[in-house]
Amino acid sequence: MKTQPLKAILLLSIILFTCCSLQAQKSPQKELIDAGILKARMGDFKAAIMDFDQAVALDSNEAEPYYNRGIVRSELQDYSGAINDFSRVIRLKPSYPEPWFNRGLAKDYLKDHRGAIRDYDRAISLKADYYDAYHNSGLAKFDLGEFREAINDFTRAIVCKPDFTEAFYNRGLSRFNLQDLTGAISDFDEAIRLDPSQFDYFSSRGAAKAAGGAYTEAIGDFRIALTLNPADLNSRMNLALAYLYLKQYEDAEAEYSLVIEANPPDAEALANRGVARHYLDDKTGACDDWRLASELGSDKAGNYLLKYCE
Repeated sequence: MKTQPLKAILLLSIILFTCCSLQAQKSPQKELIDAGILKARMGDFKAAIMDFDQAVALDSNEAEPYYNRGIVRSELQDYSGAINDFSRVIRLKPSYPEPWFNRGLAKDYLKDHRGAIRDYDRAISLKADYYDAYHNSGLAKFDLGEFREAINDFTRAIVCKPDFTEAFYNRGLSRFNLQDLTGAISDFDEAIRLDPSQFDYFSSRGAAKAAGGAYTEAIGDFRIALTLNPADLNSRMNLALAYLYLKQYEDAEAEYSLVIEANPPDAEALANRGVARHYLDDKTGACDDWRLASELGSDKAGNYLLKYCE
């Protein structure tokens, strides 16, 4: 069974940094910063950056315009530029946890997961209950294949925020990767309890149940996932495979046909639909599927061709 890809919960600290001064009259720099924040909130990121550029030009020793420009650059996927801005904020305000967190986030997007983890650790050292930093540190470790360490981070995030739905889900994925199916299902149960609207929570729980041989229960989860998102081919593939394991070949063929209709060059779906058709005594249909799958690179289909087809 395939699980859904790790859910991308790499959270930006989107509350834009503002200073706490209660000046009766704003300085020209502060007016530019506020104008940039307003434009950023309205989605006009390029205009916001122009305002922050001008604010930096007025006083390069103020952290606020660098921080906000870094946030906006992250929104524009200019992660290298964002890292430069957050690094400048860190030099000016090293005791603030947010720039460490957001620099770590930008590094994560650039696949510098080790660098990201170091920044998340520093943010946590400055703010002990920084649950987003624990969570993103867990995601970075997950990407590095360090699933036990990721579980520890997701657990710390949950301790800080007991209703942290995504942390339960991602801890479940980590446990699934360690073949702790009972623990994974328990975490997916909790994620579903907290937010039953997410199709991938049901899909992943179904994959864990199927991995433990509970195919009938898994089918129920895959069907709920597809009700929530009919276009989810991952759940439909797993549903079809569960039917195949249960020897419900007509249902398996029907589900694989839907996958192939949506994604014609799916070699795995073609090979497995061929298996279902074989057991339904449709030799012509099975051989046609295996031939197409073999042409797409499926060794399994090629072996079936040699064994069952002339």
